[in-house]
Amino acid sequence: MNKQRGSPIKWAGSKALSASQIMPLLDFERPYIEPFCGSATFFFKKRPIHSHLNDSNPALISFYQELCRDPAEVWSDYNDTPIDEHTYYEKRKEFNELESGTRKASLFLYLNHYGFNGIYRTNKKGELNTPYGARTKARKKMSFEEVLDYSELLKCTNLYCGDFEVFLKNLSPEGCCIYMDPPYFTDDSRVFGEYGAQTFKGVDLQRLFDVTTQLVFAKNTVVISYKDCTEFRDIFGSFIQSEITVQRNVGGFSGRRKTDQELVAIFQ
Repeated sequence: MNKQRGSPIKWAGSKALSASQIMPLLDFERPYIEPFCGSATFFFKKRPIHSHLNDSNPALISFYQELCRDPAEVWSDYNDTPIDEHTYYEKRKEFNELESGTRKASLFLYLNHYGFNGIYRTNKKGELNTPYGARTKARKKMSFEEVLDYSELLKCTNLYCGDFEVFLKNLSPEGCCIYMDPPYFTDDSRVFGEYGAQTFKGVDLQRLFDVTTQLVFAKNTVVISYKDCTEFRDIFGSFIQSEITVQRNVGGFSGRRKTDQELVAIFQ
């Protein structure tokens, strides 16, 4: 597999570009857990032997499940779909009408690769409404060998879809390495939300802290990265151990990048 890809998908907020700042803080020799897995960049890069991945986005988790179960069918539909604006909107409509399954997973991969900036954005009905994003340069499609490799990796993990607190309480991890990179909420500035009604809120940030303080009693190490904002500093306080610089695309164009600061809290 092309190691530079990291994850099979693009994802808003992915830590691919700041991996060198965060991965040294994580112990991949221990069971590895991500309650907000998104593109699961670190999982795909480090390939831990024992892991649990969760996300509240059902389309995302269903994609991983189908990619694991039937990579040939997912790749075939994805590879056969033309890359043009008309086809993109046609497939987006079909995606929104389908129930979970292999066909929807292949469309998820196609729409992710050729939608605007890797964003999974929905309307109030929960329908994907991310616009076409490959007008100037289309991403090269993944090969079948790459898809097979991702599929084999996913067979070595456990996939869940649900609220992070429920997931962690049901799992009851002990002696694990847990990395959490939740969607951002702050009153300090406008933050783009991509989960519609499930967007992370201030009350969820407090829940995150409460759950984390319980996890350390079971000898877990928890690393949390979050936007540098008043809310995170107020709640996580003395557990904040460092700042990292992350790179973001402005308007979705690689030529208009900016840097932003995030905070890293560590509980152990």
